[in-house]
Amino acid sequence: MNFINILKAALVHIICCIVSVNSAPTCTDPTDLQTKFNGLNGGVDYRTLLFTEGWKQDTLDNDFVHLVNHGENKTKISCPSTFLKGSNFPLMVRTSCPWFLEQTPYSAETYPHELYRAGTKCTKCIDASGDQKCSPIQQKIQILKRAGCENGFYKYEVTDTYIPVAYVCEQPREVVNDIQMTTTRPQADGPEEM
Repeated sequence: MNFINILKAALVHIICCIVSVNSAPTCTDPTDLQTKFNGLNGGVDYRTLLFTEGWKQDTLDNDFVHLVNHGENKTKISCPSTFLKGSNFPLMVRTSCPWFLEQTPYSAETYPHELYRAGTKCTKCIDASGDQKCSPIQQKIQILKRAGCENGFYKYEVTDTYIPVAYVCEQPREVVNDIQMTTTRPQADGPEEM
C-alpha cells in the first residue's frame, strides 16, 4: 500500500507541474518592433554604414544583398595574398585589409535578432612591411533589448552596441615618454599625410 501512495503522490505532482507550465504566461514580440527599430539611430538604416561607396535608397535592399554575396564569394574563404583589382569590385575587397559582411548569431533577446557586421580573414595587411595589422573600425548603433514581459508581450529597451563596419591597415603603436605614438614609414610618392 505504501508504494501505491507514493506512486499516486508522484502522479499528482507531475500533473500539477504540467498544468503549471501550460498556464504560465507566454510572451511574444510586439508587432511594432521593426517600426521602433527604424526610429532609432536618427532614422538611418544601419546597413548604410556598411557601404564604403555610394548607395541609393530605392536600391538599398538589392545593393546590400549584392555586397553580402560579393563578400562571401571573394574574401570569406581565406585572406588573399595580393590585392584584387578591377573597377567592378567594391572597395571592401580592393583594400590591404579586405573584409566581407557576415551575419551575427541569432539572439532572441535583441531586436533585430541578427545584424550584419564587417569581418575579415586577414590579420596582417596585404603587401605590408613590418607589423602592420588589420583592425576594425567600430560604429555604435542602437538596438532593442528584451526587458521583461507585460500583458503577453515582451518589453524592449534601447541599448547601444558596437559593430565593425570596415577594416583598415593599422601601424603599430609606440610609447615614447608615456605618450602613445604611431610609427611612420618613409613617405611614398603621393599626397602629403595629414
